[in-house]
Amino acid sequence: MTKAKIVQLKPAGTVHAGDAKGGNLFQGVAIEAPDCPEWLCESAREYWGFITAELEQAGLVSKLDQGALSALCTTYARMREAELAVAEHGEYQTFANGVVQLSPYAAAFNRHTVMYLKLAREYGLTLRSRQNIKVDNPNQGELDL
Repeated sequence: MTKAKIVQLKPAGTVHAGDAKGGNLFQGVAIEAPDCPEWLCESAREYWGFITAELEQAGLVSKLDQGALSALCTTYARMREAELAVAEHGEYQTFANGVVQLSPYAAAFNRHTVMYLKLAREYGLTLRSRQNIKVDNPNQGELDL
């Protein structure tokens, strides 16, 4: 039976980079963009390429982020698709009886925007969330998962 390796973790919200081997770490996990899932739609894949490159350069992503990034990119793609539909069909729809209502496309855009912003905060993709990221460079060692 192998002995568990004890690693002292730093509080969330602190960026950690560098170890004795010359690799980069974030929260004890190697900084490396995860592979893009094959099932993502084209628009989500395009955003994946952009956002993972930026997050990797900033030292804020690891392979463990694949699921959360998939949700972020899919939500972005759906938000974009809804906005294109709003641009084409309008934000409101008028029924034969004269009632004006928010279009389903606008409602979808609003819903996806709210979800995107919630996910974006997790990665420091909003101005406010970036203010909460403290940059630090301690040698904390690699997390053995």
